[in-house]
Amino acid sequence: TAYPLAEAIRREMPGVGVTQTAGPDTRILSAVDDRGTVHRFEEKRLLFADAEYLKTFDFSGHFPDGLWLAGNVNTAFGPPNAVVLTQKIAERYFAGYAGRYEQLLGKQLTLNNSDPLVVTGVLRNPPRNTNLLFDVLVNYQFFKANNPYQAANWSGNYQGTTYLTLPEGSDPKAFERRLAGLKKRHMNAEDNRRIEYRLQPLAEIHTEPLYEDFLGGYTVSREVLGGLASLAVFLILIAAFNFINLTTAQATRRRKEVGVRKAVGSTQGQLFGQFLAETLLVATLAGLLSAGGLNLLLNWLNQSLTLIDLDLHPDGTVWAFGAGLILLVAVLAGSYPALVLARFGPVSALKIGFVARRDPVSLRQGLIVLQFGITYCLLVGTFVASRQMDFFKNKDLGFVEEAVLTLNGPRNQVPGKLEVFRQQLLQQPGIRAVSFASGAPITRNFYGTDFRLNSEAPQMNRQAEMKIVDLAYSSLFNLRLVAGRWFNASNVVANGSLFNGFVLNETAVKMLGLTPATALGKKLTISEGEAPILGVVKDFHNVSLQQPIKPCVMLCWNTDFYEQIHVRLQAGTGSWLNLGATLRAIEQRWKRVFPQDVYQYTFLNESLAKGYLIEQLVFDAFRVFAGVSIFISCLGLFGLITFAANQRTKEIGVRKVLGASVASIAVLLSKDFLNLVGVAIALGLPVAWYVSHRWLQQ
Repeated sequence: TAYPLAEAIRREMPGVGVTQTAGPDTRILSAVDDRGTVHRFEEKRLLFADAEYLKTFDFSGHFPDGLWLAGNVNTAFGPPNAVVLTQKIAERYFAGYAGRYEQLLGKQLTLNNSDPLVVTGVLRNPPRNTNLLFDVLVNYQFFKANNPYQAANWSGNYQGTTYLTLPEGSDPKAFERRLAGLKKRHMNAEDNRRIEYRLQPLAEIHTEPLYEDFLGGYTVSREVLGGLASLAVFLILIAAFNFINLTTAQATRRRKEVGVRKAVGSTQGQLFGQFLAETLLVATLAGLLSAGGLNLLLNWLNQSLTLIDLDLHPDGTVWAFGAGLILLVAVLAGSYPALVLARFGPVSALKIGFVARRDPVSLRQGLIVLQFGITYCLLVGTFVASRQMDFFKNKDLGFVEEAVLTLNGPRNQVPGKLEVFRQQLLQQPGIRAVSFASGAPITRNFYGTDFRLNSEAPQMNRQAEMKIVDLAYSSLFNLRLVAGRWFNASNVVANGSLFNGFVLNETAVKMLGLTPATALGKKLTISEGEAPILGVVKDFHNVSLQQPIKPCVMLCWNTDFYEQIHVRLQAGTGSWLNLGATLRAIEQRWKRVFPQDVYQYTFLNESLAKGYLIEQLVFDAFRVFAGVSIFISCLGLFGLITFAANQRTKEIGVRKVLGASVASIAVLLSKDFLNLVGVAIALGLPVAWYVSHRWLQQ
């Protein structure tokens, strides 16, 4: 939201709890210890928050000994430059104060090598499984004082979030209407038209894509979560079907036991309870075995899910669910076999040559068809997901992402130092190009702007991504021009707050109702000013492949927006062999030119791969579930065929005496089951197609 919103709600809507944040953001913190040593780190979870934040999100109940190691919630946000540290951050900057955190109160930290902060509190490390994760809290008043334009501007939705606590019984829709009235009072007509404030329950932050993944770190649709849960249900069903089939197939082996028990007075209900208890015992043993593997699985998940910091561990809820699942499986798998066994009559069960009564429609055959139908659907789903992941990995994004290194731009930019850094890097043999920009072609944090032709009315404004680039950006990423030209030296104006040209992507040109050729020279108006269109580049994916390409307006503008430095390395076997030396050379130049900034880098293709982590997790889950379901289904089929072979021993002996081969007997025993598998595939095919089609569409 716009930053002034929280204060306006607090002032004009009494009774509503309000807290606001800016960030989380990446900032440099430094401190001098008692020995005079400077400790400087780049903190990626620094959050500007107001005094109500830790009152609204009070997780002190998570800690038996209390949340605060030093300071308290009522006084910590008193000074405008107050900073509250988590335990691990306090020990990073002030080693040796463990257990004496009260002595840290009043200590000084420096933000971005220039702004002093005073320590007013130390917290225990927040629970890791929260989207409200932070390492450092800085008083929002400090942000407001140092960013007066953003803090007072109603026209922009920056990196701020407003959290509201509505009174009990409030109607959220009615409150949204009141919010619209407040917005109208504070915004001009154009901003009021284009900006809308919507409420989202915090509990839906990971499943409702309204604000995408900006607030909670990731968003997974309910359909995907439901699909994954249904896979687990299908596995339980397949295992239960196997148990039913194998138990009923071997029911005749226990006919004498049933006959004797009934002859000495056992009732059908007692026998039913006995056989059901046996199934419960088997399910309990299986549950205990799985509990042993649960910790291993959760440890692997916690290490693998780098984007989603869940800190999964079994607790009372998990064990209760496991116990309930054991009971459910026992009833599901054991009821029918127990009923079949308990129904044997005492006289007929003791007869020699007794054959159990067959149902008109074989339940066993139906269950085989059903379990292999489910397995077939999982196999098709795995194949489709595999193709989709290959598409994600191999799709031409419209720009070069291989061998591109991304560095965070220096926090305190000194005029001319960026160019010095560029020239020093270009002298290195393993470096091909260097560019400064607000972000890569695909970037998670991007700037937005309105855009329209200057001949159009303000009501015609469209929304676009705004990229601030330099002259080398196009060649480094190999963006392809379809009309006009890229920026040249004439577009780098002396006053860094001015610009005199735009380059648009094809999507933006189409939204203006123009072609690349007719767009050239047209005057374009954006929120930040007006200039002619110099060129049009072929569309490249500026958002992840789950979303359509967004319109993009590029300009050479204020170097303060150069938040990233991109370095394209020389490709080829020889160059990669010298990768370590090249990376060390880049770090050395960085420390020489920007000694007060922290050096960090990522490879662009690795960063892009993280954007498809959820899809990769779904694909991995499909593979695991499909593999386990095939194993369980084949295990059950093997058991049934083995039992059938034992039942037909004499027949097999006669056939072999008469000259039948092993292969012909194998076909004889298998064909009935293979026919059932064929029916399962025929029935599963339309279901698999429908589900896969729906997943791809979404």
